Amino acid sequence: MKTGLLKKTISILAAAAMIVTVAGCSREVESSSSGSSSTSSSVSSSKSSSKSSSSSEAPDLPEIPVQDNLSKVAEAVGINDDVGGYLYIPDTEVDEPVVCAENYSDAKTFYATYDTTSNRLDWKKESTGNGGTGALYFHPNANLSSREELSPNVVIFGHNIGRTDPSVPYYSVTLTDTPDGPKFGQLYKYLDEKFATEHPYIYLSTEQDNLIYQVFAVFWTEAETTPKYYSSNLSSEDALTVAKDAVERSEWIYNDVELEEGDKFLTLSTCTYSFTTDVHAAEAYRFVVMGKLLPEEAHGEATADITKNESPKEPQV
Repeated sequence: MKTGLLKKTISILAAAAMIVTVAGCSREVESSSSGSSSTSSSVSSSKSSSKSSSSSEAPDLPEIPVQDNLSKVAEAVGINDDVGGYLYIPDTEVDEPVVCAENYSDAKTFYATYDTTSNRLDWKKESTGNGGTGALYFHPNANLSSREELSPNVVIFGHNIGRTDPSVPYYSVTLTDTPDGPKFGQLYKYLDEKFATEHPYIYLSTEQDNLIYQVFAVFWTEAETTPKYYSSNLSSEDALTVAKDAVERSEWIYNDVELEEGDKFLTLSTCTYSFTTDVHAAEAYRFVVMGKLLPEEAHGEATADITKNESPKEPQV
């Protein structure tokens, strides 16, 4: 818990309920907009070292093994053509397909159901019950058509239901961020230093490619930021601005990751109850893990070089 912020009085509007409809994954999306913010050409993170994990600059390091999940994507698409990729985080329960959200209204808070009723659906479109875990899903504007055309910020949303058992109603327990919870509750494992050190890579497979992202930020944020951290419709400049802000917010300083102009990112976003256990007030906050796309045949260490960030930038709601 962030005890300092627990003392803050939270007063927000009730979270706008938001219905996501899901259709076949669009391989062509609208062009990225520049958003409302930009960054200069000097892009190295102030909290990262000059050490690079690219294959061209670190050939003496071992090659990072690829997690080939192309067949799993194809199999999942055969079951549900809404599937657009497969997400895998070693030693977690995050090992499953990701569906493509076709659209959503640009509300101040984000609440996904994947269907048009209170019952959430899993990636197979099977009910997980009222208040269930639902499916992992991409931001509607995520371009997954190829490595070259990949969105500067591929965003995946997943629920953190605040408890380990989806069958227990949220109003009957004290909601908490447990790393043993289903879906993106598993992201809270990254708050453990040993886990974060031993799990520097996140693996995303599309229908065409196996991608490796190197984690560089683990953080809490406001649900709304400028530029929008949760958007896949960002320019490269705004995506880098979001990434550099994530470094300032991160609970860990990743000393072995450098951010550069032209980098592409993966953003995993979920709910948090670290500031309030009120399910509606909690809509003002998010917990996020971000990674940087590595080149093909990338080389790197098997562990992350991290230190505790003693003064991370905190959410201001």
